[in-house]
Amino acid sequence: MAVLIEHEKRKEEILEKAFDLFVEEGYEDVTFQKIADRCGITRTTLYIYFKNKREIFRWSIKQLLSSIEVRIVSIARDEKISAAESLEKTLDIILDECEKNARLFKVLLPYLLQMQKSGGDVKNVVERRIVKLQHFINVILIRGRERGEFNGTLPIKDIYALILSVVESAVFRLAVFGETDLASSRGTMKFVLGRIREVK
Repeated sequence: MAVLIEHEKRKEEILEKAFDLFVEEGYEDVTFQKIADRCGITRTTLYIYFKNKREIFRWSIKQLLSSIEVRIVSIARDEKISAAESLEKTLDIILDECEKNARLFKVLLPYLLQMQKSGGDVKNVVERRIVKLQHFINVILIRGRERGEFNGTLPIKDIYALILSVVESAVFRLAVFGETDLASSRGTMKFVLGRIREVK
């Protein structure tokens, strides 16, 4: 059992160090050898944990999203707070994490474009990564509707699409425009939340 725990701990350390390296140098410039060097291990040892750079990069993204999901799950499951407060906290966490990891999106965009060039299904890859976030946002929206906190005439699917478009716009601003402050995205999100709360 101790060996398994050590293996998982080492894997997490590799992912954290690789993540920093991807952010510093960009996906294209990072090599398997550079990751091994950063981790203080040999390439052979690195192959025990991961088969290639792409797998490490995907796991790094997954680890980041998992930490966000853990926080959002606890908010979505807390029925003591209003659905409106749950939704606002959830969206704040998402935008905070986007700001905090702004440099990652500069790495992620070229990675996704390269994947698309080589025939990869980028839409499917991204959707698979955010499916849990979508689920918990929808849970909050349904709860808010059932409690009469949210506008019952707006389809939940459309509300989620609107929220997602604000987040996508925020990511675009970080990755392409190099913005570091998402004040305008936060303002748009507040407007969206205001509309959702307009009970009819």
